[in-house]
Amino acid sequence: MSASGAPAGICDASDAIDDKAAAARNRIGASFGYTSSVLLFSDGLRAPTERDTVMVSFEHPMRDKRGSRWTLEFGAGSLLGGFLQTGPSSQATFSPGVIADVSLSHLIIEPHGYASPFLLLSFTLAGVWSRTSSAAMDADYVAFDFSADVAAGVSMRMKRQAITPFLAGRLFGGPVFWTHTTNAVLGMDAYHYSLGPGLALSLDRSRVGLSLGCSLLGEKNLRAGVSVAF
Repeated sequence: MSASGAPAGICDASDAIDDKAAAARNRIGASFGYTSSVLLFSDGLRAPTERDTVMVSFEHPMRDKRGSRWTLEFGAGSLLGGFLQTGPSSQATFSPGVIADVSLSHLIIEPHGYASPFLLLSFTLAGVWSRTSSAAMDADYVAFDFSADVAAGVSMRMKRQAITPFLAGRLFGGPVFWTHTTNAVLGMDAYHYSLGPGLALSLDRSRVGLSLGCSLLGEKNLRAGVSVAF
């Protein structure tokens, strides 16, 4: 399963080019995510799946003794719905569930000036619980996911705004616990990677942040979010 939203700390890349925004500020945000993938289960079932999620998040920026920029993020929200395709004409649908994650990111290369590159590394632990309904039975669906994300791009300052195009890659893995028909099965994602472009906008000297991203290779997803610094 995937958490929604842009990589944690992506707004730091825009903050770093604005001296007045360089002071550590917390952020709260909201995001929507759509994911399309394939799950492989221990009983041989290959189940294409789609999921919609919404989340709220809290980001706390930090600096270590050497001045390196780190961001700690906590998120929680809901799996809105979706399905697991269990056969040519059968599927199990998701009921609204609970999703949560915690992320730690490090801005390895900070942008300086009006247009300069950056490199962001982040690690995320996420989990989701939901109920599935099918013609055969209703069952609990529980999944955990650990991922490592790398985002690289260029931050460009334009008056009071900053625009940050980036390319994000993700490696991930984790178990899925589910009951298919009468058998408890263990699953995992058929893809353990995703890769795609994104765009972050920081408005009013980085106080308001907007992000949009998608994955075109591996696990397919679409992510959109908004955040406010305070």
